[in-house]
Amino acid sequence: MLYAMSRADPVAPLPGPGAAPRFRATMPISSALTVAALALSGGDVRYGAPPDTGPYAHDARSVSAAARGAPLQRAPASAIQSSPDSAAIHERARRLQSRFESNRLRYLPRTLGGGHPDCDEVIGRLCIWDDGDDGWTPRPEPEKIVALRTELLAALDSLAREIPGDHWVFGQRIRYLVEAGRLEDAASLADRCGLPDRWRCDAYLGYVRHRQQSIHGAEQAFRRALDAMPARIFADWTDPEPVLGRDLRRWVSEQPDSAAAMDRLWMLADPLFLAPGNDRWSAHMSRWSYAMSSEEARNPYRMPWGDDLEEVTVRYGWPVAWERSWRTGGGTGYSVSGLDYPGEFRSFPPLEVLDWGRERVEPVVWELRDGHARTKHSPPYLDSLGVLEGQIGRFWRRNGVLVMGAWESPRLERADLAPDATVDPAELRNRIVAGVTRGTGSGPLAAPPLRAGLFVEQDGAFGVDVRTNVAAGGPVRLSALAPWSDWGVVSLETWSPETRRAHRLRAGMGFRYIMPDLLTLSDLLLLETGAEPAGPAEVAEVLRTSTEVAGDEPLTLAFEVYGLRSPSELADFRAWVEKSDEGFLTRAVRWLGFGGDREQVMIGWEEGGPERRGPLFRTFSIGLPDLEPGKYEVVIEVTARGHAPLGARRAFTVR
Repeated sequence: MLYAMSRADPVAPLPGPGAAPRFRATMPISSALTVAALALSGGDVRYGAPPDTGPYAHDARSVSAAARGAPLQRAPASAIQSSPDSAAIHERARRLQSRFESNRLRYLPRTLGGGHPDCDEVIGRLCIWDDGDDGWTPRPEPEKIVALRTELLAALDSLAREIPGDHWVFGQRIRYLVEAGRLEDAASLADRCGLPDRWRCDAYLGYVRHRQQSIHGAEQAFRRALDAMPARIFADWTDPEPVLGRDLRRWVSEQPDSAAAMDRLWMLADPLFLAPGNDRWSAHMSRWSYAMSSEEARNPYRMPWGDDLEEVTVRYGWPVAWERSWRTGGGTGYSVSGLDYPGEFRSFPPLEVLDWGRERVEPVVWELRDGHARTKHSPPYLDSLGVLEGQIGRFWRRNGVLVMGAWESPRLERADLAPDATVDPAELRNRIVAGVTRGTGSGPLAAPPLRAGLFVEQDGAFGVDVRTNVAAGGPVRLSALAPWSDWGVVSLETWSPETRRAHRLRAGMGFRYIMPDLLTLSDLLLLETGAEPAGPAEVAEVLRTSTEVAGDEPLTLAFEVYGLRSPSELADFRAWVEKSDEGFLTRAVRWLGFGGDREQVMIGWEEGGPERRGPLFRTFSIGLPDLEPGKYEVVIEVTARGHAPLGARRAFTVR
């Protein structure tokens, strides 16, 4: 994400560092987001020498004496202490913070160019667009900015001894410690917080814990803050409007319990159920905490804080780096840009995964869509989140739905297993999405086991939570009985904490109770070639872990039919393969009987129901006569007398 603010004030150009960044973003899901300021309001400080050019004060007494003679400027009423000098000390802190941001501008890395494309969205003074630069990485922060921040923090520490109850000064100390990568110092400060409004202490502690990747600790602190904060602030922090699109806001409003519906959305927005806690929710609270610390403070754009900057911060987070761009064509103006890593993705589920109909049972795959989104997020414990290629299937049982998942765990390359090189703490401050440092050793490296899991979310709770450890590159087959439910979301996941990589496959699907006499089909499942399971209990052990096949490889499949009452009730079975990546018109022409048969290959048979009351379990094989590479589907159709035809399908790819 990039925030850009254009100015016409002359500033002497300063060379930017040319060193390559230590980390490289690897999240392949979305392009980088760009935000630019359309206009400025209330900016009265010119870039160049800041109004206070004296050295940062490290001694509290000298700061207090100097501040007594300073003119009293605007300060929040809640920040004024009872001491006669507290207002002057507070104002001194504000001027020091303002001067640091002015100096930061002077030393920002510089880029050529200027301007921006059409806005994807406008928020107040800000123009937002996805710039499509998936390969962008932040430059190392200039050492001069690091030194200036260190001096500012030392000065704020001294001032805080004079006005220990000033929440504005406390917020600046927390914010700049985190920005500097000094997370332990920030956590220690938050633990010792003595602000009169204790909820602010908990909010800042949650912010630091989230950045430390202590998600459970962050959640506990934020819940304490929410319980104690004023009602007006609570309403702002829990308002879903900033992060939900119109369709999801409407969905929440239509639910019988909108608060429970919002809790469910936050649960589903968690990028990885395998990871402890819900880092998406704690990230949302962290963004509000950051916005609280930014109120009435200067920022790298020298833009007065307002509702638009607050909204952008809550929706997208604060930028991970800034650059200064000079306009071309001989102009003296420039723009300041704040950028996000391109790996951020939309974490809330699409409406179709939630919006089920009474007759709808078929799975709906949750796709990780690219492009501009209302809000985005990147987990602090991941460098990349990929899509699992596998399959999910359901068999209906008397006491629930047997959910089965099969996939192949990702392989780990040698470079993924090499230990990280020593990293400067300042470069770690924004490691939200970063590449793994490549190793150069030649000895053997042991591949750590991957964490794998099968989860079924139903009505905001886990109906299934199965976890295991698996070898990298090996098959994963998990199954569990899910309780009856109208609808739920299944998630297959693998995670390597050591290499900071994860993969997942999520889909919404039905788990409704089926009447015993209702003619119904299970999902159609791909089995290992030549597998001959004796019954449904063995299917989970022979599920195919990949949906990719060779063009001449036969497919083995399994399914169940429910509602056939006796062997005398005959049913007609047909199965065929059809191409699934044809255009709509081509498929329509085939269905009308022109342009050739829609089936690539077809088999059929007739048989009666089971001898005993219950499901009819069947497997079959179907040959693939040298199919060309592409996407296909196996379709099974069952027709019984007096019933409409039933169908199920399973997608596969010919490589």
